[in-house]
Amino acid sequence: MTISFTRTREQLCRMVLRKLGVLASGGADVSADMDVVYEAIDVRVKEMHRQGIFWRKVDETALSFSLTASTSSASSTVDILFPIKMTVVDTSVDFPVDIISPVQYAAIVDKASTGIPSKALWKGSAEFLFWPVPYAATTAKLIYEKFADDTAASTAPDVEVSMLRWLQDIIAYDLGDAFAQSEPKMVRLRGEAQTAEKNIRKLNALRVNISTVSVNEWPSLGDESPGAGYDYQDR
Repeated sequence: MTISFTRTREQLCRMVLRKLGVLASGGADVSADMDVVYEAIDVRVKEMHRQGIFWRKVDETALSFSLTASTSSASSTVDILFPIKMTVVDTSVDFPVDIISPVQYAAIVDKASTGIPSKALWKGSAEFLFWPVPYAATTAKLIYEKFADDTAASTAPDVEVSMLRWLQDIIAYDLGDAFAQSEPKMVRLRGEAQTAEKNIRKLNALRVNISTVSVNEWPSLGDESPGAGYDYQDR
């Protein structure tokens, strides 16, 4: 039984082209067609990841970056999909920093006050705004979810193998117009793409063992009310 295996971007591309009827079984690759599919894969994977379909293959990433004294703004890295957790170092101690929304940041009255930062607004891309403004140069530590990587020649796309069959259907629909698919086929491709997105979400669902239901005591004699005496824990 094979547990671990990979599929390259070229193999995924050929799956898409065959579904669109552009590449016959055993037919030769056409580089121009392949490039169109590669671009569609990269764009779609990044879009779906941003929409909340989390590719578990993309790891959470730890990063440290510098904060300048008396400066509220600091830049980290440009590949942040969304920040998860942040701390700021002061005398070798990591202090937690809440990552807040633009509305919460706007509500801060004295944005120039200094101290150990306790709040940070992520402005998108690499920039964070800190409050209070750091009173001394220090380091921020960030854990973030990064964007899915671009595809590369002869390597696996940054998506779980279990999702590739369904990703094929989504990419095929995205490229229907580019490869002059008929309207009846576009309708079918659209339906298959919608089903594919649902199945990708299912494949990503967290799987855990279901715990047993504990019974702390049996109901008293004569007490026949539903659930009497039972303590149902979360499953």
